[in-house]
Amino acid sequence: MINNPYYAHTSGRDTVLITVGDSWTYGDSLGNTKVRNGLDDTDYRLTHVYGYLTSQQLGSDWINLALPGGSNTLMLDWLSALLPTVEHKIVICTITLTESGRHEDVYNLAKHPTQQAALTTIVNSTYNKIRNIKSRHPTIKFVVAHNFTDPVPNELTCERSWLEVMLEKKISNSTHLAVSEYIEQMNSKHRYPDVLEVIDRAEKRITLMDNCAHCNKEDSRHPTEQGHVLWSKYIMAQL
Repeated sequence: MINNPYYAHTSGRDTVLITVGDSWTYGDSLGNTKVRNGLDDTDYRLTHVYGYLTSQQLGSDWINLALPGGSNTLMLDWLSALLPTVEHKIVICTITLTESGRHEDVYNLAKHPTQQAALTTIVNSTYNKIRNIKSRHPTIKFVVAHNFTDPVPNELTCERSWLEVMLEKKISNSTHLAVSEYIEQMNSKHRYPDVLEVIDRAEKRITLMDNCAHCNKEDSRHPTEQGHVLWSKYIMAQL
């Protein structure tokens, strides 16, 4: 159902912006796009998503590497494969992390006493992958943030998440997973004693998105056009 998880708009400019993420970075729900139903309003989506808006402000080429429903592990593996092939003189890469605990994120994860501890381990593992990528590409400017979940304190990520930018307030309370199907999958082999606490955090985060004027009220509450404008402005302020 995904038309183009890799999209490149290049015209020989010296600078390229690479935007990496999941459905929020892909631009799901923009125009008539509805990935879950196999609908992609491609032209509209690709001219209203934050990556395009930011590349226009930069006057740069643009590569969008985004898979709806994808895990942070998958997106970073794709990015690792892509970067050695990029030939632009100036490379700017924004990584908008999604919730932890999706798909590949939980492979080979040793049993933890609580689900929250497991999620924290996954988030920190994601940061280590980014640190490794940065060390291999020291000339690239990286901007790292989260979309609708929270960071673990670190030196990598922006001060605010995408959702916090849209809500214009700080909401971080260690919510690392919000979609119920992934909470269920993490509890498939054994039930964590704190699963109800994780569910409670998730429901409160979904409620915040439902009450956000710049989120669509379906799927994972993808940002509206104005939500993408706000995120583009925030990303530009980090450059």
